[in-house]
Amino acid sequence: MIGSNATRIRTLALKSAPLLALLALLAGVRALPAPPDQPRTTPKKDHDRDFSDQPHRSPIALAVSADGARILVANQTSGSTTLIDAKSARVLDEIKTGDRPAGVAISRDGLRGVVAHWYGGDVAILTLKGDKLAVTGRTAVGPEPRGVAMTPDGKTAYVTVGVANEVVRVDLETRKVTGRLTVGREPRGIALSTDGSRLLIGNARGQSVSILDARAWKVVKTLEIDGDNLRQVAISADGKQGYIANMKNRRFPTTRGNIDLGWVLGQRLTRVDLAGPDNFDTLSLDTQGKAASDAHGVAVSGDGRIIAVSCGGTHEVMFFRTDLKRLPWRSNSSRDLISPELLHKDGRYQRLTLGGRPTEIVFGPDSRTLYVANYLADAVQVVDAESARLIETIPLGGPRALSLARRGEILFHAAERSFNQWYSCNTCHSDGHTNGLDFDTLNDGWQDLSTFHQKSRKKVPTLRRVTKTGPWTWHGWQTSLDDAMVESFTKSMQGPRASSDDVKALIAYLDTLDYPPNPYLEKDGGLSLAASRGRAVYRSPKAACNTCHGGPETTDGKIHEVGLEIPQDRYQGYNPPSLRGLYDKDPYLHDGRSKTLRETLTGDHSADKVTGLGELSKEELDDLIAYLMTL
Repeated sequence: MIGSNATRIRTLALKSAPLLALLALLAGVRALPAPPDQPRTTPKKDHDRDFSDQPHRSPIALAVSADGARILVANQTSGSTTLIDAKSARVLDEIKTGDRPAGVAISRDGLRGVVAHWYGGDVAILTLKGDKLAVTGRTAVGPEPRGVAMTPDGKTAYVTVGVANEVVRVDLETRKVTGRLTVGREPRGIALSTDGSRLLIGNARGQSVSILDARAWKVVKTLEIDGDNLRQVAISADGKQGYIANMKNRRFPTTRGNIDLGWVLGQRLTRVDLAGPDNFDTLSLDTQGKAASDAHGVAVSGDGRIIAVSCGGTHEVMFFRTDLKRLPWRSNSSRDLISPELLHKDGRYQRLTLGGRPTEIVFGPDSRTLYVANYLADAVQVVDAESARLIETIPLGGPRALSLARRGEILFHAAERSFNQWYSCNTCHSDGHTNGLDFDTLNDGWQDLSTFHQKSRKKVPTLRRVTKTGPWTWHGWQTSLDDAMVESFTKSMQGPRASSDDVKALIAYLDTLDYPPNPYLEKDGGLSLAASRGRAVYRSPKAACNTCHGGPETTDGKIHEVGLEIPQDRYQGYNPPSLRGLYDKDPYLHDGRSKTLRETLTGDHSADKVTGLGELSKEELDDLIAYLMTL
């Protein structure tokens, strides 16, 4: 497809980009400029298919067959998987596969697919027959699977299971789990080497990657990479190096000066040696004045000449050429800003604005065609990586008009709403949840900015059901969610003030955020014997958890002093967070000081320190934790 007809390429490019800019305009955000030589016109319909009255697809991941003929796409919000003919850029088929697809793989012969379902807790096994898809099997793998890879022969799948901190092996012939390995916290990205011998796992909240021997079925090593928000991972064709798209939390307060120097957070491309020493290399992606945001996808061309990184918050893909001149990797650390030598316009570094929210990316077999899952554009985009040009947009379907909630979702992922586009709401509240990190957002504590010293770092709270759990902030001083939205844009993000329409849209989106099915409940939705005993402990005078964490949302909406205060707090007392989904809210307490629930309940927030009636016995503690995990 690429390079065969220059006129056709230009025509396709003219038809593709502008709806993505329109998405931003409809949401009340500033539209980013279109790529060079790509005027804003309406993208073409997908031949005779009319998707206009259907739900948003929100493609999050995709896979391409070895011959480049077929593309499988996991559509997160429609619960479906799409089959695309790559040559004609046509949608061939789409079927429902499960609850919130998050990862997808396709066999080398293009006859089998696997889709992992984030909220479904399973993988669906697909057959590809001609132009049709069919679900031929299903295997439960555990809570919140995100990534999936398949062996070259199409007989085995490997799945990252985030809440369980495991990589699971599935026999696709018998549809049974044949192995589980524990890795780092919240494994998400996964890649399998071309020869099927090595697996690379990105531990999203573990600041690490795990390297597995797939044949011996063991963890070779887990390597700390000093990075956060790990997303897609990739392995070079020769199997020697792994690549990760990630963020770096720099931990300074959110002043404009700190933000623009890369001292609050930044985006990175990280490289590891799969068989060599335990070190890592980084390329910083942020340019002062025009940063990157929400690095998500990473792909390496088959010939190794081009590395691509997608940045969902700034609606772009970046390209790094390895064949022109050595790239300025930094070993075991990272620059705050992109290396100046990459700004010399020598061809090693290019940025391409795509609009929407580019997520996972993958190269075709020609080592030049890059396929992009664009979540907010409801489309797959085709990019010529050699020239860094968008050549085609393949619409997957969506409603005629954006709902208020979808407009809010666009705002939520828009990094241009922060100072010099350094980060979006999604950067910290990943997928509307939490990335487990702590920040000083200047909104509820004391800080001495003259020395860059912070006393008010707070853990990022989940936004699931946040519209039902006022008041807001850890100290509970914010009693208006509308005002909290304005505060976030102007103080935490140091960006322009949100309009009343913006606020309405954001709250409409936040109102859609809910918890996944709880994996710690019994199959009938009830409690185990231990959890039932734990419920009694929860309500007992000694523990008295329900005093603060009562009601349908497990929070009473009042401010309590429980011994966690410090003299520098601007507001005394703390707002008890909801305990719903507690199993996946680690670390715990307002500053993340406790890594586990057991540490929380035996440390600074133990029963005796809260009620003064003595500590819980080991049996009571075990039962209480069993109950808390079911909330």
